[in-house]
Amino acid sequence: MSNNRPALGERLADLAETGVIEFRPEPLDTIIKRRIKAIWTACSCPNCGEDSLQALDDFTRIWCGRCDWKTTYTRGTPFFDSELAPADDLLSVAADKAFHN
Repeated sequence: MSNNRPALGERLADLAETGVIEFRPEPLDTIIKRRIKAIWTACSCPNCGEDSLQALDDFTRIWCGRCDWKTTYTRGTPFFDSELAPADDLLSVAADKAFHN
């Protein structure tokens, strides 16, 4: 430990260098949105059965190109109608579980 980093900092740096953990500069909300949208776009339209739905990166809407059915990417998830951002929802659930266990 000759580089003046605290023990925890040195261990975290070692874990990151070996690839055991990864620090992502991308916000958690962006990761969550991208994954949920990927799931939605792989689904067929619940209204007309079209093989795939459409989504744009910068928008919250999911839609069908055939029948124009629309929803938001959070529909059917715990994030639907939430006042919080998806990452804040996840963190609040994690904190609640940690506090009560």
